[in-house]
Amino acid sequence: MSEQYFEQKPSSKHEEQMIQANLLGDAIRFKTDRGVFSKNQIDFGSRTLIECFVEYAAMQDLPKRVLELGAGYGPILLALAKYYPQSFFEGVEVNERAYELSRENAALNHITNVKFNQGDATDLPHSFEESYDYVLTNPPIRAGKQTIQLFVNQAQRALETDGELWLVIAKKQGAPSMKKHMQEVFGNVERVALNKGYWVLKSTKV
Repeated sequence: MSEQYFEQKPSSKHEEQMIQANLLGDAIRFKTDRGVFSKNQIDFGSRTLIECFVEYAAMQDLPKRVLELGAGYGPILLALAKYYPQSFFEGVEVNERAYELSRENAALNHITNVKFNQGDATDLPHSFEESYDYVLTNPPIRAGKQTIQLFVNQAQRALETDGELWLVIAKKQGAPSMKKHMQEVFGNVERVALNKGYWVLKSTKV
């Protein structure tokens, strides 16, 4: 069986490389490697979530504490942390290789208002409960529907009252069923964007 990017300890031979992406008007450099998600470029779903979140947040108060579940090597959080220097961003990533890269990438880009944690986003520690006004995720589709549903469940735990979960997922990868699950967990859900088959879904903790 081939190695999957959501495994805790990738065993594939290292092949580190540098990529650069323009995100929210800033050129950000990333070190990537084999065994991590989208190692050659920032994937379309992540770009869609970044841009949609910023477009929405511009109409709201600035985010205070933002958590990402499944942070990978850091593109979503680092783009947002650079854009919102007064806000605090935190990520959880199970893949040890991606986690180490995310920390290196924060240092590489001199971004200090972000913290990455190596751990299981389907089972967050109690210290994460009711601590964030936003939870973001571009979940690991290949990990399966049950895992993504657990991401939603954990997001509900981590959010403060009136906090919001933002999730991006392609229609062909199960967006309609994920929308239904978010409705069941939160009691509300809204599709705030549709971009080339990708849905950005939002639920509010009440």
